[in-house]
Amino acid sequence: MSAHHPTRSGFTLVELLVVIAIIGILIALLLPAVQAAREAARRSQCVNNIKQLVLGCHNFHDKFNEFPYARKYDIWDTYTWTELILPYIEQQAVYENYWTLPQRGYVTSYPGPNGPIGDDARLRTARHTRIPVFNCPSDGGPWGNELNTNSYGFYRGNYRGCVGSGDMYGEDVQDGTSGPWKPGVFSVRHNQSFDTGAGVETRGVRMAEIIDGTSNTTMISEGIMPTVTWWGGPIGGIIYGNMGGALYSNAITPNSTAPDRIIGPCPQDQGDAIYNEPCVSIGGNAWWTPSAARAYAGARSRHPGGVNVGMADGSVRFFSNTIDLLTWRYLGTRAGQETLQAF
Repeated sequence: MSAHHPTRSGFTLVELLVVIAIIGILIALLLPAVQAAREAARRSQCVNNIKQLVLGCHNFHDKFNEFPYARKYDIWDTYTWTELILPYIEQQAVYENYWTLPQRGYVTSYPGPNGPIGDDARLRTARHTRIPVFNCPSDGGPWGNELNTNSYGFYRGNYRGCVGSGDMYGEDVQDGTSGPWKPGVFSVRHNQSFDTGAGVETRGVRMAEIIDGTSNTTMISEGIMPTVTWWGGPIGGIIYGNMGGALYSNAITPNSTAPDRIIGPCPQDQGDAIYNEPCVSIGGNAWWTPSAARAYAGARSRHPGGVNVGMADGSVRFFSNTIDLLTWRYLGTRAGQETLQAF
């Protein structure tokens, strides 16, 4: 009698290798689609964040008949628009902890009416509060800054108000071009002060002063945060009315290869190996001084191809990195009376 041996079904080595190769190809094809879908979701959240911030500014205008100011005093590290709109983005408790914000009476000490710095429990609580609407998910974070210190620690953010097409005062940034150099929605006037009877009064821009049209005037855009846990310079310091902190300029196009030119150190100067955006320091920062002339920081983001921008009419648009520089500068001014072509 002969024995019957059943045959075994299965993959040969060659067939197994072919299957593995096919799976690898499918994963390679699928991964970019998954990444694109995730970025689309992050970009959508970023748009929603900017929309909330712009609407917060509009609600502030409805109450005070002007938009939030860019700088409470014309000095380094002073209060700015990001604190003023807190009650209008459902952050009343944080606003109340910035208890020196509504005070008047300039002094060269902290804590005081000048800004949010100081070894004070309420101010520290406000600075240490994570507020998601100030962070673009495409940039990660939020990244802390000197959180181990009692006087200076805070969380960085991504969104900045547009000062115009030049420096913080709407003036020449000395880049070899003819500008135009004109103010925007969050511009600053030299030596302005919040104090009663000040020679140059701090105030926000009124809707009627945006004569270029609110749909043609940029208001809030994006920036990229440093990642070092110690002080990385003014970039990302959205609780302060400094260039590159809560403020930016349309002096350069979105995500430009031209460097931001800021007062104080760049993140790279502070050892930040992850922050790769071009940046040059044009001078040291100094408390109780303006520390602003001829400085500018551009709109920057982690989104492929451009940045999200909140316009003064409350809409949010995506502007390409390739937008014409002159058109971009025109969009940054509130009363330049320039003629804009379709963009």
